[in-house]
Amino acid sequence: MSTSPSHIPRESVDVARGLRAATLHVFASADDPDLSQRFADGHRAVLQASGITNLTSFGEDWVGDADTTLFLLTCNDDETLLSGMRLQRRREEYLLPMERAVGGDHPEVSQRLDSQMQEGCGEFCALWSRRETAMAGIGMLPMACVGLGLMPRLDIRHGYAFMGTNMRPIQRELGFTILEEWGEEGQFSYPAPPIRSEIGHFQYPESIDTAAEDVQQIIRRTAEEPSHVHMVDGRFHRIAYRIENHLG
Repeated sequence: MSTSPSHIPRESVDVARGLRAATLHVFASADDPDLSQRFADGHRAVLQASGITNLTSFGEDWVGDADTTLFLLTCNDDETLLSGMRLQRRREEYLLPMERAVGGDHPEVSQRLDSQMQEGCGEFCALWSRRETAMAGIGMLPMACVGLGLMPRLDIRHGYAFMGTNMRPIQRELGFTILEEWGEEGQFSYPAPPIRSEIGHFQYPESIDTAAEDVQQIIRRTAEEPSHVHMVDGRFHRIAYRIENHLG
């Protein structure tokens, strides 16, 4: 989606220009089902506006689940939802979205996750962002870094991300390793041809050292200080990025 001001409604540009602070709320879905539903609605609305109408991550069986952690970026006294992400912990009776998407044709995915259940494994999924966020220059990177830093608190050692191949540079910047032995030489025809997707793996803490230096800093700080404020260089202003960790 273009971030050129000429392609964005005036009201969205005004929100982006005025954005000087944002709050990232981190909470278990079980602790706030109503806000979880707002997350689900925001995710669906953003992707449908881009022409995407059917993804396994659209399901809402995770709403109210204690093992699903939500990351929700807000502004304007928390009334405006800017972007979001889920981190779903895998259980025997609770398959991850990427398993439901490709596991039927590629059993190696579930076999690997079965072997990692004792150490803890989960999927970063349902990443979405409103146009105001991209316009302001915040991006999804800080949110993903916070999620990686909280993995040990959530008893997750193996984190996965199922993304389009165009996202490979971002996955590598975050320290994920593309699993080229899965699928068809590492790729899957998902959500529909000609789009190709691939799965990245982040093992905590070993993968931290392979991430970009600024990514490492946020991951390590979040691991030590789950609630904090750091500055992000936005498009119009420096933005105070406040992390409020509501996890028990």
